[in-house]
Amino acid sequence: MKTLDLKKQVNAMSSEELAENIKTSQKQLEDLAYAHAVSPLENPMQLSSLRKQVARLKTALHAKVTVELEEKVKAENVTRESITEFLNKSTFLAPVNKKMVLRAIEKVNN
Repeated sequence: MKTLDLKKQVNAMSSEELAENIKTSQKQLEDLAYAHAVSPLENPMQLSSLRKQVARLKTALHAKVTVELEEKVKAENVTRESITEFLNKSTFLAPVNKKMVLRAIEKVNN
């Protein structure tokens, strides 16, 4: 039931909000893991559930960025060379890699 609520919340978020939420959740996970190393947690399953939440958020962010990227490529008729040049000059807020971008371009162009 909680994962359904998380899915609804994630679908309503923008990619920037998702990236910020991932950073926050990773910080919480790091703090919780440190606290567990110092003294045992009352409920150690918190670590597992938080780790899974971070993974779900990362998956949702990756899917959302991929869709946004494909839409942008379709709208602007981007070539492989221009996007490679853009990637070499830019940094992204969301974790995007060059292979993913090039795959999206090939998918749209085919």
